Amino acid sequence: MHEAGLARGVAKALRERSLRPGQVRLAVAGGHHDPAVFETELRAHLAAEMPEEEAAIARMEIRRVAFGHLCPACGVEFESAMVAPACPNCASETLGQMNAEIIEIELLEPVS
Repeated sequence: MHEAGLARGVAKALRERSLRPGQVRLAVAGGHHDPAVFETELRAHLAAEMPEEEAAIARMEIRRVAFGHLCPACGVEFESAMVAPACPNCASETLGQMNAEIIEIELLEPVS
């Protein structure tokens, strides 16, 4: 499961940097399935990796960021945070240029 691997990576990065889930938010780009399902699965796997932080993980902000899309009908390239938006030019279904989710960890507060 893709979310399990991402959760392991996030948990490892947080531990290596001595960060807690309440100090960060996750910025997610890409993907090919329902963002709500992805977020639920990611939180569940992250809580399994860091059970001592389960409450903070439930409150942690996970936001979608824009990534590239291509319209196969008219060839327009554009960015959108949605997984499968309609083309802004012709309203056709589009293809995301990143099939798997990529997560960046963003600090919410300075770390000393």
